Amino acid sequence: HYFIQSNLSSHGMGVWDKAGQLAASTSRTEVGLTLQGLILELTSETPNTPSQHEVKSALLHLLALCGDEVKLQVKWCQLAVLALNATQCVFTTRELNEVTSFILEVCRATNYLYCTVEALGALLYNVDMNLLKMLDTLLGERGIILELSLGCAPEREVQHLALRCLNNMLNSVTDEMFLTHIVATLTTLTTSRLHGDNLNRARLLAGAMKSLQTIAKQCPSQYVLEQILSVVKGYILEGVSLTSSPAISLESLSLDELNLSDINEPGHTRYSQPRVRNKKGRGKRRKADMSKSDNRATPPVNKEPVPHFQRGGGSQHPTSPPEGGQQGGGGGCSWRSEQKQTSSKASPSHQPPSKSVSGKDPAPSSSPAPTQQIPGILNKNMAFDPQQQTDFSVSTSESEYSESDTEEGLANKVLAVKCRTRLTTLQTLQQCISSVHKSRTYGIWSAFLPSDPNFGLLHVIGKEQHVKSRIAGLSALTALVESVKHYFVAADSRPGGGGKAPYTPFSKTLATDLQTLHSALLRQIPECPVAVLPHLFQCLAVLVIHTPFTKLNSGLISKILNAATQYISFSPHYKVESGALALLCACLTVETPLPEVGEWLMTQHRDITARCPSNARADDVTLPDTPKDSNMLLGRCLDHLKQGSHQKDVLQIICQILRFYFPSISQWWSEIASTAKLALTATSDTLIQNMALLVMEELGRALAAALDRVEVELVALREHWIHLLSGVIVPILQDEHSAIMPGACDILSTIGNAVFSSFEVHTQRLIMTLLLALTNPTVAATSSACRCLGVLVMYPCVRDDLLFVADTANAIITAMESTDCSDSGLLLRVSWSLGNLSDTLVVNKLNNPAFVSDFSDLLLGRLLDVSLKSASSNDKVKSNIVRALGNLLRFMKQSTYDKLHFKQYVTNSVECLLRCCTSGMMKTRWNACYALVNTLQNPVLSPANSTWGTSLFDTLTSVISHCKNFKVRINATLALTQCASRACYGPSFLKVWSTVLIMLCEEAGGGGGGAMCGYTEKLRLQLILLLCHLTTLHQPEDRDRMTSSYPPAHMRPGMIAACSMVATADTLSEAEEDVIGRARRVCEQVGGQLDLIHSLLVPPQLPSDTEAFITSDISQNRFAALLR
Repeated sequence: HYFIQSNLSSHGMGVWDKAGQLAASTSRTEVGLTLQGLILELTSETPNTPSQHEVKSALLHLLALCGDEVKLQVKWCQLAVLALNATQCVFTTRELNEVTSFILEVCRATNYLYCTVEALGALLYNVDMNLLKMLDTLLGERGIILELSLGCAPEREVQHLALRCLNNMLNSVTDEMFLTHIVATLTTLTTSRLHGDNLNRARLLAGAMKSLQTIAKQCPSQYVLEQILSVVKGYILEGVSLTSSPAISLESLSLDELNLSDINEPGHTRYSQPRVRNKKGRGKRRKADMSKSDNRATPPVNKEPVPHFQRGGGSQHPTSPPEGGQQGGGGGCSWRSEQKQTSSKASPSHQPPSKSVSGKDPAPSSSPAPTQQIPGILNKNMAFDPQQQTDFSVSTSESEYSESDTEEGLANKVLAVKCRTRLTTLQTLQQCISSVHKSRTYGIWSAFLPSDPNFGLLHVIGKEQHVKSRIAGLSALTALVESVKHYFVAADSRPGGGGKAPYTPFSKTLATDLQTLHSALLRQIPECPVAVLPHLFQCLAVLVIHTPFTKLNSGLISKILNAATQYISFSPHYKVESGALALLCACLTVETPLPEVGEWLMTQHRDITARCPSNARADDVTLPDTPKDSNMLLGRCLDHLKQGSHQKDVLQIICQILRFYFPSISQWWSEIASTAKLALTATSDTLIQNMALLVMEELGRALAAALDRVEVELVALREHWIHLLSGVIVPILQDEHSAIMPGACDILSTIGNAVFSSFEVHTQRLIMTLLLALTNPTVAATSSACRCLGVLVMYPCVRDDLLFVADTANAIITAMESTDCSDSGLLLRVSWSLGNLSDTLVVNKLNNPAFVSDFSDLLLGRLLDVSLKSASSNDKVKSNIVRALGNLLRFMKQSTYDKLHFKQYVTNSVECLLRCCTSGMMKTRWNACYALVNTLQNPVLSPANSTWGTSLFDTLTSVISHCKNFKVRINATLALTQCASRACYGPSFLKVWSTVLIMLCEEAGGGGGGAMCGYTEKLRLQLILLLCHLTTLHQPEDRDRMTSSYPPAHMRPGMIAACSMVATADTLSEAEEDVIGRARRVCEQVGGQLDLIHSLLVPPQLPSDTEAFITSDISQNRFAALLR
């Protein structure tokens, strides 16, 4: 070894540089010595890792020097395995095809299949297989890799190695034809009778499952996935007892020691090195193995498993020949050192969890408990992504056990490999669930969650002895619930009428499945190992958030709440407690508010409500020490906040309780406010501070609603806000560098009119001044401050304050004109505030005429201008802008409209509203139609004297006739009723009249059912009111053309019956009855010309020809209603 290295390192050149510059005339002996030296260089105790360029040039140069010498070719393959595992060489397409051809020729010409297949796998790891010209030779119908995988090789080790090589190659195979054929081959391998002992069969199954898992990642066709699932179903319980298998007790294990932080990371392609279980005689055996690493010509058969080869960096284990050294002669490269390093790590069961002084596990800086992400609710660090393939290290190496041929040693080896097979199978199932089309996922649900508890995922979760296999089973179940959640809406276990059905409805079956799954998972909680509990809570949280509890039997969610509450009493396991809190948060969020959850909360706190009076001030409350053995959710959450543990999860839970279940804990509102204030001031973490502010915001909103219901005293609420302003809010708003100013502004928007009007004048002015100062575009809280101003400007106590309204208008204009308004979130909030400001202007015009005359025309023009400029934004902003435009046009007075540039503003605004009536999302359309209602209510803006009158009526009649949304059509019809005189309609009067009659005929049948029925009746009523309005405004010269547009005679009975029921209903308002009454009197005065209109407005009468009436254009349901 010393001689070779000294010879190669002469003249100041490195070993690899020297090898890459050997002359073509170099003798075979020198080439062999060079190859041997490079092998020894890579397998030394302190190897010097060469660069990628050195390895690449040396390998390509030595490949050309090997010639036809078999021994040199074998040595080159051994060197390639070591070098490619040590460095990540990147070959060009030409070089890759050249090396691949060389290895295949060696494989065909020699009997050294082991080293050649190993070299091929190392070369093709993470390589784009589509670049290979010999892909069909490798993976085709008669491909050499598939032939060896099926057992064509004379040695079983080569078959195992071929499966690993296939797994490496599958990482980049995308051709569906190859994937389909490979899956068929692997299916044949797994379903056929495998030769050899149980250990050989188990190892082959593990390799085949690993390849199927890799194929599932490529998202092949649904047919391929179905074939993979059929194999997975057969081996999901490989080696698991179907009678009784008590779980391994892991109560003394620490979660961090089980390396759970790597569970949701992308899976690795190599099998991790196992932990050593057989300690007896381990050291002596390894020394003997090291002494045996001499030159052997052939690899052993059925001895040690071949380590999985992989291209990678320094963190990857280099691949070496098996025990006994190199093939074809070579240095004694032993891969046992890797196992020694792995085995030297203490087993988790030998390391007790480290605890802090307080008796709790310190919060980990990374890798929190992986829990399903509920949007806007759960911790982002606890997210579960079904697309990310989990990978676990399972004890599988036979070197960990006794290497004797005793029955116990072989049995341990078989059990270890079967455990790895089950783990890989569960990972494959999770990947397939994520890739299968949503329409086929329920088949997976029924296949892997059967009614028999001895089969399926529930048996794996309950009976599996290996912790990581249980975790994999829970991850697969979580992914399965996510994929079939759209079916859960149909679940319904409520008793139905009509007697017993001759079959079991799908809704009942699905409801039974959901209740059974909940019960099964709840039963696992007391028996579950500590390491599995976070994942069990995660699975339950995902299941809870998608379960329709309102349609299931009551009592189910209470059991979940009781079970999860027991694990949040300062458990020594941080991740278990965090998972329980996430599960509680999911229960408090689902289908809110659930009466069962509200009753459960009231039951928990009924015996402690006297400890905190409702009229106490937040600063006067002494936080009690909640007993740890109590069963009070809110009390335990507040204790966690005081001690600074799980603050994020606890604040989320309190937020959900305040948002949906405040009446159940209303007597604790003072203590909640005090604890949230403590959490805000006791930490510098911006995330925790923002969440504490969110709790205060939800509390303020809940207290304002409780004040309206007279559940809270105004005096106590006023004192709470005074202390909150002076102690927290004002200092935050006055700090220009504070990062939590937006949250403080949002809190101020929940004060409410009653509390704000009870403040002293100087307190009101202080709040207004602080908010107006924050509308500067350079401040981060601009959008929140503008939103809060939009709330305050609608309070009756300040909306008639001309100066404050003008200052708010200027602040909104400045914010919308700023360059930062490219941010859609900022523009959305500011446009919403602009809509509220315009509503205030309309209210002041109706109640305070002096306000209109004092308001600046220049400021009104600026508001119109900035609204028109923002109307080209997205639909969400546009829906607020059109609302503001309608209110501003209604607010405009005659003297303002007479100015030239304001007439142009009006024309542009009406054109913008007409465009929005026919384009964009439906909310924008009906807001635009209602804005036209406000516009036409201003007598100054008459369509008869404008250029936009004709287009206005054309657009509205088109919307009534063709739009499919009822709310848009109702608002468009309402807009047409706002014209106060016949002259306003101009030449469009008859067009509007005929459109109304046509629509009444079409709606006479009562089309639309269910939720649409109410909208249909409202649209018909609005059409009748418009018809009555037109009848009262018509002129004598219009009657002939009005009667000529009557519907045909065969359509009139149905229209008369439908309209007369609406026009004579008891639910009409006084204004609607007045309009219909005036139209009826006009018809009576006119006489026979408008007899049809008169018949629409009088109580219905049964026709003499009842059969003709029934067969007319009216539905049986409408006829039955008429008879009633």
